[in-house]
Amino acid sequence: MKKQMLILILAMMFCLTACDQASDTPTEEPTKQEIQEEQEEPIQKDKKDEKQPEDENVDSDALDEEENNGENTVPGPELTKITVYYGNDDATAFNTQEVEISSLTPEELLAALVSKEAISEDVKVLSINKSTIDGKDTVILDLNSAFSAYVGNMGTTGEYYAIGSLCNTFLDAYYADQIKITVEGATLETGHTDYPGYLTKF
Repeated sequence: MKKQMLILILAMMFCLTACDQASDTPTEEPTKQEIQEEQEEPIQKDKKDEKQPEDENVDSDALDEEENNGENTVPGPELTKITVYYGNDDATAFNTQEVEISSLTPEELLAALVSKEAISEDVKVLSINKSTIDGKDTVILDLNSAFSAYVGNMGTTGEYYAIGSLCNTFLDAYYADQIKITVEGATLETGHTDYPGYLTKF
């Protein structure tokens, strides 16, 4: 009986000792580095997530800027089409060419005629008026003396095509029925012919 009690006590002491040792064994705790890595991972993820909308904003801003650049483009001035008359090389007929000018002014019309060598470049417009005379749309064009000097140095054929080119070009451009050409307010005189009246298309 005493032996049994002694064995039982020893067995209980052995169990208690084993339990104490088990409770004293420290559990593995995560290291500081592991904790820091776990905390940093979601932060980095969040940073990546934040960058994406910024990139999208940059792209959309760039697209908006491109669209605005297209919209803000200033259009050029609207051009006016006219028909320029000039004599052909053989002085046997009128040639015509449709050209574009920046605006419908007598100076632009003269420049177009000069480009076709229909008149000389020193011819200048002093004044121009458009009115209705006897029910006809009429242009009264006053030029400097360079015009009468230019046509006066030509033969009759050259004069015909020079004056005809001027008349036809102005009549078409201003949708007029007749034109009167004066030189510094006086009747156009060329040495071959005087032009006191109104001229129609040649």
